[in-house]
Amino acid sequence: MKITILCIGKLREDWLKKGIGEYLKRIERFVNIELKEAESFTDIGEKYDYTILLDEHGKELTSQEFSNLLKKLQMTKRNVCFIIGGWEGMDDVLKRKVDYLLSLSKMTFPYQLVRIIFLEQLYRAFTIIKGINYHK
Repeated sequence: MKITILCIGKLREDWLKKGIGEYLKRIERFVNIELKEAESFTDIGEKYDYTILLDEHGKELTSQEFSNLLKKLQMTKRNVCFIIGGWEGMDDVLKRKVDYLLSLSKMTFPYQLVRIIFLEQLYRAFTIIKGINYHK
């Protein structure tokens, strides 16, 4: 399975870039992963087997439930895309087009921080799937 994380907007903070790079490196042990920055949702040119939009109104999952979702996707999908919006939020048209709406929390986070928080959860999910002692 290949995972693409599509982020709207450019990240400028070096400390966030460093943290994101670290989690991408860790996740690459488990799956082919790519992070792309786009200016808008119209930049989504590739076709994906399954798209998941991170949205405050999406379904909240525990880390274990998220790992179960990923495990199922690994068995059935080849090309999965997670979409993280920018400061303007999400377009309702896009919300209707995606396969799944996922919420990280009921709290609101800066869109730049969502990237690293989500990557940590993605890494955690793969360690759960592989039985690696990381998740407590």
